[in-house]
Amino acid sequence: MTIQEFENKYWYMSELKTLAKSLKIPVDSKTRKDQLEEMIIQFLETGTVNKTNCYRSKSRNRDILNSHTYVENFSNKKETWEFIHSEMDKRVPGLQPKSGAKYWLNRWIENKLSDGEKITYNDAICEYIRLNKTEGKLPQIPSCKFNNFISDYLANEKNATRKEALYAWNELKDMKVKKDYITWKKSTTLTQR
Repeated sequence: MTIQEFENKYWYMSELKTLAKSLKIPVDSKTRKDQLEEMIIQFLETGTVNKTNCYRSKSRNRDILNSHTYVENFSNKKETWEFIHSEMDKRVPGLQPKSGAKYWLNRWIENKLSDGEKITYNDAICEYIRLNKTEGKLPQIPSCKFNNFISDYLANEKNATRKEALYAWNELKDMKVKKDYITWKKSTTLTQR
């Protein structure tokens, strides 16, 4: 299988796990879909997998939530986000969380910790504020091809309905092309000529 063949197919997580297992790529229950896709692409390119960028805390203890505490075991629990939102609101009253900001903060924390960098919750709060102050939309979440397609379809197709978006998605899913709105639009425009 080539990288292009891999990328031009829509993979469900169960299918990715089966493929990874057949390629002898180690996967655990905490591996995200985008991480698994990256590992498979790396394997297709090099024949090896580098799992060093997958941060896993060695401690099961929850971090104490205050600005000066080092992030060691970041938890995506309700209490953590209430703390982060409360701190953001103290610093920038009225700033609303953007779609995708939590995802991108999690990736930022993972990258810092997997690089061995020490960060505090103050650093994480500052990054979250920066993400939410960013002009325009944040980058789309890479492993959410379905959600990204539906969102782009509804934003770009005049008077589009969700039913039409789902029909278009199913059309795209069966094509051996990249799974995004732009590619679908180009493909359907070419077939209408």
